[in-house]
Parts: sequence; structure tokens; C-alpha cells
Amino acid sequence: MTQFFVANVFADTELKTSDVFVTATRTPIPKKNVIADVTIITSEEIESAGSSSLVDLLQKQPGVEISNAGGAGQISTIFLRGNSSNHVVILVDGLRINAVTSSLTALSNISLSQIDKIEILRGSASSLYGPDAVGGVIQIFTKQGVNGFSPYIAIGLGKYNTKSIQAGIRAGNQDTSYSFNISGFNTSGFSAYKTTNPLLNDKDGFTNTSASGSLSHQFNEKNQIAFQFFNSNGINHYDNHNAPDYHYPTAYQKLDFRSQMIQKSFAVTFKNNLTDNWSSNLKIGRGIDKNIQAQIYNLDDFTYYSAHDKNITTQDQLTWQNDFKLPLGNLTLLYDQLDQKISADTIYDKTERSNKGYMLGYNLNQNNHDLQFNFRLDINSAYRQNETGNIGYAYHLNDRWRLTSSISKAFKEPSFDVLYYPADSWGSRPNPNLKPEKSFSRELSLKYQEGFENFSVTFYKNDIKKLISNVTEGDCDISCTSTPYNVGNAEINSAIFSLNKFFGHFEIAGNYTFQSAENTATHKDLNLRSSQYGNLRLNYFIGDWKLGIESSGSGLRYQDTDNKIPLPGYAIFNLVADYKLSKDIKVNMRLNNLLSKDYELNFSGFNRSTGFASQAESASFFINLRYEPQ
Repeated sequence: MTQFFVANVFADTELKTSDVFVTATRTPIPKKNVIADVTIITSEEIESAGSSSLVDLLQKQPGVEISNAGGAGQISTIFLRGNSSNHVVILVDGLRINAVTSSLTALSNISLSQIDKIEILRGSASSLYGPDAVGGVIQIFTKQGVNGFSPYIAIGLGKYNTKSIQAGIRAGNQDTSYSFNISGFNTSGFSAYKTTNPLLNDKDGFTNTSASGSLSHQFNEKNQIAFQFFNSNGINHYDNHNAPDYHYPTAYQKLDFRSQMIQKSFAVTFKNNLTDNWSSNLKIGRGIDKNIQAQIYNLDDFTYYSAHDKNITTQDQLTWQNDFKLPLGNLTLLYDQLDQKISADTIYDKTERSNKGYMLGYNLNQNNHDLQFNFRLDINSAYRQNETGNIGYAYHLNDRWRLTSSISKAFKEPSFDVLYYPADSWGSRPNPNLKPEKSFSRELSLKYQEGFENFSVTFYKNDIKKLISNVTEGDCDISCTSTPYNVGNAEINSAIFSLNKFFGHFEIAGNYTFQSAENTATHKDLNLRSSQYGNLRLNYFIGDWKLGIESSGSGLRYQDTDNKIPLPGYAIFNLVADYKLSKDIKVNMRLNNLLSKDYELNFSGFNRSTGFASQAESASFFINLRYEPQ
């Protein structure tokens, strides 16, 4: 009876789930046969997120922690199963769009309105994706064309003068499909800093305009060509308590720090079935990350720029993947080429490097057994070659329960900042002789799946060697230098529990993570990582309504590597309601931070007096109305 109700609830509210996962093997595979620890965030979940950002949505997923520098559009970093942000590869339609100077992706600048689906692969994946996939891969899929004609438009309003609009068309037939999507978002925001300083305690707003599109044409049963593009342009206002002119508050009425973030990607893909058992997929594309920072002074009636810093990353990417159907299993042969280049106002010692990757993969799904094997060789122009591999096995105990296990090796390449950033007057020095960080991980899972209900528990261990850390030399009271070296080792252990269960009209879903992430030399916790955190959602379905309450929480973390500056634990609650006004019109309503919790996910530098405001001091609301003819 419960299963009957669940099926009808999802039919009535148009909730769907994807049965196919791509990121874990680089080939479409039924989710029931995926060995790795994965999550799919569907388009329905994205629409229900309302005004939430991509960062907010990811924070609700198993094994994910977030650090945020205060409000919408501010710098956000993600930790996946205790692994740092630069140990996670972020892809948009298969392309990297991160800044290679820092190895980070501007997640806060990627609009949810452009996204159709998100796949999260937890665990080492360098044997699939090459450099940096020590902790996992998050792949974002933008909206693509569909059969028929499906336009949509949505508008939203909320607190802090928050406004959003999005519109698009998804259409096509059996031969040709296309999509075009645009969106705008603007908020006055609140002060990024929690401070009483009137020059810092101002509103730090955020504006974003985004567009994406695709065009696909099927020449015949064996040959297809597809084009895609993505563009996101955001401007955020932020504060800088280190700016020297704050010492003269009477002279300067306002100091406005702005950062413009532009992310682009475009690609062409050729899909060919060369024989009945051999398919070829060739993708050629480019990812761009552009960041422009400006410091604007308003002195009396005169406005001028006092500082301007530009940093552009360009990544040309080519992937040629060949898949072969064997009498038993499937074989994948893949070649990757990644050419990275930076153009910046700061003169780096080197501005280019390239990476060539060769991968052999094998997958078998036979009776109660799933097997995955990957081996990859990466050759980089900046350092020696790296070999990585993965072996995974799953056994189906019955139609609902299965056991999975895997071991894998991965590596993280040094960023341009630590390799080639010029020495500065503060004593910081680059080190062009740095080697990649190396990791070896193991995991074991028990998984249950029946219809829309699921449960899993995953045990994970990752040993990371040659961590890059700054070493200070000399007496800093007189003169000292700080240089990065491969001197650190870390050990990460975690247990992740995840559950989704229906009880009549109620759905309960949540996850909880216990972890130990420490520097093995100092036995100190890795910074900004808690020993426990999790999320809980309770939804009630009745007629055309879905009513829910969400909760996210974390234990104590430390801002610094010496564990001297604690970030207290917290728990926040949100209310959400979805209502179907008609078959074509839906309304989404959210009340975030219901109890007006005052908490912080990060401090500025290492001083508790300059904490970043993760939320404003009171609850906030957002209402979104969506029209999509069915």
C-alpha cells in the first residue's frame, strides 16, 4: 500500500529519479550497477531549492561540508568526505572551468537555473579523470533539448531585495534537438563581515546573469554532432578589513571592493557508432575562468579605481573515448589532453602547461556481480608521469541489497600559485620543484534500493602523501620567508549513513557523517573539517501540496591548522512548500534559517573578530513562481 502511494505521489508531483549514471565510469550505466558511492540531484530537487545557491544545494548531500566567506556570491569552498576543495574536480558538461592559479572553481557563480542534473562521485577518481580527483568529482549537466516543444519561465522575489528571473526553451524531434536558457539574479544582500565597523558593516550584494544552450543533430543511426555553451557573469561586493585606508574613516565615505567572476565553456562533440560493438565519442572544448577585482573609492563627489587585478584561466580540452562491447563486459580506451594557460596582471614565472592522459577501463555486470577496473597514465609538462588505478567490486545479495568495495590511487597536481607565483615583499616564495600529492583510498559499502526508498552506509579511508604545506624559515620578527614544500601527510577516515524512507504521506530523508581528518605528523585536525555533520529532511505530501522542513548541522571545526581557533558547531532549520496551482503552474516558497541562527562557516584570516556572516541575523523568505506548459 505504501509503495502504491509513493508511486502516485511522485506521478502527481512530477518527481522523477534518474536510473542512469555517467560520471562513475564515463559511460552510461544503470545506477543499480554503479560500484562507487554516488548521488544524483535531479531537476525536480533543483527547482524545489528556490533561491538556494549551488553551494547550498551541495551542502545537503552526503559527505559534503561547505566553507563560505559571507552571503550570496562570496567565495565558497567544498570539502568532500574530508578532502579539500582543490582535491575535487568540478565539471560542467564534461569540461573543467576552474582557475588553475588556485585550483578552485567559483561554485557561487554557477546558477542553479541553468542546471538540469548534478552527479556526485565520492572517492578517488584520478584513474578516470586525471589530476586533482583525490576526493571525487562533481559533474554539472546543463539543460539539453528534448522531443517536442517545452518552454518555461519563472520569477522569484525574496528578502534583501532579492529578485530572479529565468526562461528557456527545450525542443526538438527525432533528428534535431536544441535548448536555450537565460537567467538573472540580483540581491542587495547583507554585510559579509560580522562587525560594528560602519565602513565594513554595509550591504554586500550579488548580481548574476547566465545563459546556456545546446544543439544536437542525428545524421543517421550511427552519426551525431552536438554543440554546447555555458556562460555565467557575476559581480559580488565584499569587504577587506586589511585595506590600509580603513585607518582614515573620516576621509573616505565608502570603500567598495568588487569582484567580477566570468565562467564560460563551449564544445563540439562527435558521436559515432563505427560498428555494432564499437562506439566513438570525440569532444573538443574550452573552459574559461575570468576574475577581475577592483577597489573603488567614493571620496566626496569623486569616484575612482584605486586597484585593478585581472586573472584569466583558459583550458583547451580534447577527449577521445572509444567503447567496445565484448562477449563479457565492456572495454573503454580513452585519450585526454588538457592545455592550461593563464593571463594575469601578476607576472607568473610560467603561464602554460599541458597534460596528456591515457586510460584503460573495463566494466562487467554479470548476474549478481559488478566489476570495474581502471588504469590511467598521465604525462604532464610540469612534472613526471603519474600512474593511477581503481579496482571495484559489488555483489548483489538479492534484488534490494548489495555489498560494494574498492581501492584506488589518485593524485593532485600543484597549482600555478605555489609553483610559479612571483616572490613578494612579504617573504612568500614559489617552489617550481613541487611534486604532485598522492593518495591511496579504500572503501566498503552496504546499499539498499527499492523503488524510491534507499539506505546506505559507507566506510572510507584515504591516506594522502606529499601534501603541499608552507614552511617558514628565519625569524619573522626580523626577516623570514614562507615556501611551499611536499612535507605533509594526512589520513582521512569516515563513515557516511544515508536514508530515504516513506511512511504513508511522509518522507524522511537524511545523511550523517562521522569522520577523522588529521595531519599524521602533528595529529591535528585538518582545518575547516568537523568530526560530525549531517542533514535531515521531513516532507509531507497531500494533494497538490508538498510541505517540508529541512535541517543542517555540524560539530566543532577549526579555522587553522594548529587547532587554536575553533568554529563552534551549529544547526539551522528551513521551511519549504511546493504547490501545484495547475498542471502548468507551480509555486515554491522557502523560509530559510527559521530560528535566526547566528553562525559562521569561516573567519577572515585567523582572527575571530572578523568572522564571515553565513546568514543574516534573521530568517529570510523567497517565493518563486514557475510556468511550464505540459
